[in-house]
Amino acid sequence: MDQVGPISRTVEDTAITLGAIAGYDPKDSYSSNVPVPDYRRALNGDIRGIRVGAIRELIHSDILDSEVREAIIKAGSVLEGLGATVEEVSLPLTIHGGTIAGTLINVESAMTYHDWIRDRLHDFGHSNQIGLLTGSIMPAQAYYKAQKLRELVRRQVLEALETYDVLILPTSKSCAPMLADDPVITSKEMAAAMTLVMTRPFNLANAPALSINCGFNSQGLPIGLQIGGRPFAEETVLKVGHAYEQSTAWHTIRPPHA
Repeated sequence: MDQVGPISRTVEDTAITLGAIAGYDPKDSYSSNVPVPDYRRALNGDIRGIRVGAIRELIHSDILDSEVREAIIKAGSVLEGLGATVEEVSLPLTIHGGTIAGTLINVESAMTYHDWIRDRLHDFGHSNQIGLLTGSIMPAQAYYKAQKLRELVRRQVLEALETYDVLILPTSKSCAPMLADDPVITSKEMAAAMTLVMTRPFNLANAPALSINCGFNSQGLPIGLQIGGRPFAEETVLKVGHAYEQSTAWHTIRPPHA
């Protein structure tokens, strides 16, 4: 589920960088031989008529911080003000994306790093040690079920994208955390309280997504709005993200801790 993608100050910078790194590579069996559009040309600020689906289960989930929910809802209103149509859409399985993806990642990582787990386990961070050890003993039935569930999530996401041009949701259940060493997890409750990313639906669906700042919480930490689109529709995702960015001032503000 790891793919190369830029981290940039603005959406335009992202479009420029993506244009440089996208494209077919005959040495990479996972790359697709499809044309690469001029992503930057699409950034004209006009999203009138764009159809936006807001994923209900991930915006109104109990695991989401209230300040994040409020920021995402306000971001949807901004897109509406720019001429887009924003509607809630139900994708029930997306709420389980983290569990599904975690199962697949842990098992596949444990297979890839089998020798290192045996000889160099303590060279990994604490949370990665837990993931690798869990993946090493995961029953084949659980991995197989996760693969089947992945396909069901993928179908839900892609079917929704037949109706909507993009889907929006939070990037994470909370704001961006302060930089710190990984804590040593000593209980299930502590693990559950860890920052939970909500990027998994698009990982599982093999679809592109963009995270953009849509505000700050009461402690001055940034909140991410995630915009996902159809496979190879990065142009549309960037177009919507750029329009939102240019109509707000969030990208010009730095967190007070930075």
